[in-house]
Amino acid sequence: MKGRREVLRTLAFGGRRFKAQTAAFCGIRESEFVCTPEFRRDCGGFPVLRQLNPDGTLESNVDMPFSAEEALKIYGCMVRSREYDMVMNDAQRQGRITFYCTNLGEEAASTASCAAMQPQDMIWPQYRELGMYLYRGLTAQQIVDCCSGNEDDHAQGRALPVHYILPDANVQVTKAVLGTHVAQAPGAGYAYRLNGEDRVSVAYFGDGAASEGDALSALNYAAVLKCQTLFICRNNGYSISTPVSDQYAGDGIAGRGLAFGMATIRVDGNDVVAVYNATRAARLHSVTEKEPVLLELMTYRVGDHTTSDDSSVYRPKGEIEGRCADGEMPIERFRSFLVSKGLWDAEKDKALAAEARGEIVTAMRAGEKKKKPHPQHMFTDMYDELPWHLREQRDNMLEHIEKNRSKYNVANYRDL
Repeated sequence: MKGRREVLRTLAFGGRRFKAQTAAFCGIRESEFVCTPEFRRDCGGFPVLRQLNPDGTLESNVDMPFSAEEALKIYGCMVRSREYDMVMNDAQRQGRITFYCTNLGEEAASTASCAAMQPQDMIWPQYRELGMYLYRGLTAQQIVDCCSGNEDDHAQGRALPVHYILPDANVQVTKAVLGTHVAQAPGAGYAYRLNGEDRVSVAYFGDGAASEGDALSALNYAAVLKCQTLFICRNNGYSISTPVSDQYAGDGIAGRGLAFGMATIRVDGNDVVAVYNATRAARLHSVTEKEPVLLELMTYRVGDHTTSDDSSVYRPKGEIEGRCADGEMPIERFRSFLVSKGLWDAEKDKALAAEARGEIVTAMRAGEKKKKPHPQHMFTDMYDELPWHLREQRDNMLEHIEKNRSKYNVANYRDL
């Protein structure tokens, strides 16, 4: 009798037969039995896709993946994102708007990824994707109207600033509750697969939102049901004041994709070419293989989390300056590339920045002259027929305003 007789035996399992050394259990990949304990922390390091070097040169085996016209559109959206951010951030400091959230340092992640999608792809944004919004057609005036909460604001003053929406361009509304939108995107992706559509749903989120239960449920749901969904995580190093070192012990967010059995890639999020190519390949894979893809875009949040934050309290001194070294920031890197191709120069760059700044300043002046929405809009757009208790509250509010008109700046509100 041989010492390892059981190795030669076979086991019947689910109608198939396995040799005993094969670990034939439901719900795991093909594996083998071992006789000593083995504990694993990871499956090996994740490479980071980089194709445009910090000096603005492409890797030798990489070609420019878009036309010159497309390249300039991407760059224009990135520069506008920065210029709009700086003006709107200053406007909040001046008390002209209540709140703002910049995209500084992350312009390539949203702009280049959006450029690689198709117009029919449905996007669920978080709140730091201004480049994506601009690429899909958001105007400076729409930005100001939303952030001012005036009568032309899509939400009629009922949402936070920077919570934009572009329904005609297949962009869902930005939601204030972190992570909830991540679980909604795969539902649409599942429908696209069932209907055989050349279409994907896209969820943008940050490393902080990736720690929410909604995000983990979304990844599992999408992987199991084979949803045509792209999960695009901007790993910018911070979740408000919490650095990634205090958020998780694993290998970034990409490792979670593997844990859920999902095709996953990690990309230099400041590299326009790599982000574009990775997103385009991920979209093709999702549509042809009918399954989700996770992209982790490695970037850096240069600005404060929002205007309610002061990152100097928790960021080490000199960190921002070190991360903004030559070629590391997306706009500067892509600009160097465009200049090297003869598509751009210093004069054009100066003119573009001035044009963008003029657009947002003009929009701000126009937006500030507009009236505020009528207060009754606190009760509209939710119910087809307003319940009695809300009708009662609305009527009480309007009656109170009418009795006390001299105590309120009613002239600032439309039709009041």
